[in-house]
Amino acid sequence: MLLIGAGNSGCDIAVDAVHHAVSVDMSVRRGYDFVPRYLFGRPSDTLNQGRPLPARIKQAVDSRVLRAFTGDPVRFGFPRPDYRIYESHPIVNTLILNHLGQGDLRIRPDIARFEGTTVHFRDGSVDDYDLVLLATGYTLDYPFVDREHLHWRGASPRLFLNVFPASFNGLYVMGMIEASGIGWQGRYEQAELLAAYLSAVEEDPARAARFRERVTGAPWPDVTGGYRYLGLDRMAYYVNKDAYRGAVRREKMALEVSA
Repeated sequence: MLLIGAGNSGCDIAVDAVHHAVSVDMSVRRGYDFVPRYLFGRPSDTLNQGRPLPARIKQAVDSRVLRAFTGDPVRFGFPRPDYRIYESHPIVNTLILNHLGQGDLRIRPDIARFEGTTVHFRDGSVDDYDLVLLATGYTLDYPFVDREHLHWRGASPRLFLNVFPASFNGLYVMGMIEASGIGWQGRYEQAELLAAYLSAVEEDPARAARFRERVTGAPWPDVTGGYRYLGLDRMAYYVNKDAYRGAVRREKMALEVSA
């Protein structure tokens, strides 16, 4: 089988497929950084829960730590990443590297064209496959809402903290965030912020009005954490976990304090 795409879903599929398929190839366009699910006996996304390191320092430290644990993915056949760690979503799966090292699967380059069951790769190589599986991501869309109501800009809506349209038209979006390690906690805090606003609308309209004034009149908080994310559609609503959660907590606290 040929699996196209090596994101988190693609790698999860691959490490299952090697136990059932006669052979598994993965076609990839770019390199990736790989993060073990556990580091030092703890889930990797629970480490460094104190004051976050500046982006450049964290990139320098974590890239060295990860290389010590996982090695260089280029040795396993992946292209070298053309960006710094955390500027694209890392792959939280190192089993893929184990299977590559054991010869259970192999990396192939991007695809040039298909001819029936024959696949031509951009390096000139050719192979036949009886199954091709696309793990190439998805396009963000809310087809039941006209785009003007969510202030779309490019590949995603432009919303305050990825929740509130600046027009405050009664629509709110939950869960439209992607970040390394943000998990369900970040989405839970989103819901808490929205609940705090809706409560203020009912119980203290002046507080709700001040929140709307901040959204429409003040610069929005920087939720990149200092990282320069790749200009890809799938990164259009990407945030830094620490910067985003900090901004959400501050807005919630402001909503809960009377003037």
